[in-house]
Amino acid sequence: MTKSSLKSGPVFLPFILLMGVVGIAFSSSGAEYEVKGTITQTITYSKGPVIQKTNGFTVYVRDCAWLIQTMENDGKGNNWQREVGSTNGTEIYEFNGRQAFIYDTGIPVDLGYEQVDGHLWLMFASQCYWGSQHTDQLTPVFDFEASVGANPNRKVTAQWELLNGPGSLPREVRYLGEWDETNGLYTVTGTNSVGGMLIPNSFVFEERVVGQLSASTLIHELVVRKRVEAVVTSVQSVCSRKNLLPERGTGKIVTVDWRLKKPGSGNNVPSYVTPASENWLSVEEASQLVKTQHPNHD
Repeated sequence: MTKSSLKSGPVFLPFILLMGVVGIAFSSSGAEYEVKGTITQTITYSKGPVIQKTNGFTVYVRDCAWLIQTMENDGKGNNWQREVGSTNGTEIYEFNGRQAFIYDTGIPVDLGYEQVDGHLWLMFASQCYWGSQHTDQLTPVFDFEASVGANPNRKVTAQWELLNGPGSLPREVRYLGEWDETNGLYTVTGTNSVGGMLIPNSFVFEERVVGQLSASTLIHELVVRKRVEAVVTSVQSVCSRKNLLPERGTGKIVTVDWRLKKPGSGNNVPSYVTPASENWLSVEEASQLVKTQHPNHD
């Protein structure tokens, strides 16, 4: 397996570079389904406690639109619902029960290291994304350093195999490091067939980092820092959600909107307050509201 090889179905395909490909182009999949399950993430920090959390999830997919819903626990007995969704393959909307976020990266890389939306999107809702990939450079969805809050342009070399050719979900995705070492590996461990489309029934992910120097080999070994195990408990061939954008709660909502962030503004990301509503603001509406609520905002 070479560094630049791509996979599609069970066979490796030669690497093809199409010049002039810019951004993320999504093609219609015609898929519709709904997946429920549980996801357990274990994080082992080099210094500090091991953190393990299990969340329930539902992934809604209709064509190239998707919505990920998770139930989170803060470890103190408090539970809340998070929803992250996109209907156009570019703008991503998130509501965590307290605050809303909008960004236009096309890929839901989590803003926090302990969140799980990126894993669920990649394995259950990324079929349109794969049909547009013509290079071996991918955004590492598991790495918050590639999030909109850090460096959304971050790419790494990757290799992948799809469950059923272009336009299908992945069977395996391997993210490589500077020396071709595997830093992140997603592997499907079982599948379901829904409407003729293969959908993972379970998957495992491991993020590996450089560990201590081995006394026997004098080589720094890779150690697992993050491990994810997801199991599907039910899947259906219809999507029960009419609107695949997050539902916001009652009362006024503070929205942090990266679409409005100006180059050179540093960590200054525009925000505004809106009443609870099913409607998310367009860029134009949000810009006008920021001017109204923050007249001195530059």
